[in-house]
Amino acid sequence: MLTRWLPFALVAVSWRLTDACTCAPDHPQTHFCSSDFVIVGRVQKTFKGSDFYDSYKVKIRNTFKSTPKATVALKSGRLLTASQDSMCGISLQPRETYVITGNVRHLQAHINLCGYTKKWRDVTPRQRKGFRLLYKQGCTCKIHMTRRSTKSPNTCVANFNDCYERHGICLHDREGRCRWTRAPALTRCKQANYFNTTMTIL
Repeated sequence: MLTRWLPFALVAVSWRLTDACTCAPDHPQTHFCSSDFVIVGRVQKTFKGSDFYDSYKVKIRNTFKSTPKATVALKSGRLLTASQDSMCGISLQPRETYVITGNVRHLQAHINLCGYTKKWRDVTPRQRKGFRLLYKQGCTCKIHMTRRSTKSPNTCVANFNDCYERHGICLHDREGRCRWTRAPALTRCKQANYFNTTMTIL
């Protein structure tokens, strides 16, 4: 898994560094907890700005998280993003439905490359359950995608394994420690990756 995940991470980081936009890999749960809003929206129109921002008109289908300011900002259904990739601007496809995280500045909803934006049809069932219900229960936990171990009781580590990104949810156990919750999809993914890695080594 390390051989498959790490090159992707290095390519992504190097590309963003080249374009002056640097984003560390984060778990969807981290994005959920650190954002002012998390929505599922269908892109209706694109407006190219004359200054620094472009905007998207979206039809919001679900709101998983929204601060009071975000609720006001989202009433217009308009999301702003930097017009340049070098400023972490993000491109959305018309008539496509996405799960989108973002923040509010000056009562306007902003999205960027360092947030979490993914086509809803590509979101795994476990991620959907996280966005709808479980991620918010783990916002007092920290998740490290590129750490192999930790002594902190409030941290889950992914050990460079993207199975945790796709199927993992980090919650407090009965003893108050943060742990990855058990899920059949996560177990199957880890087993498949272990098998593939073993076969590659052999």
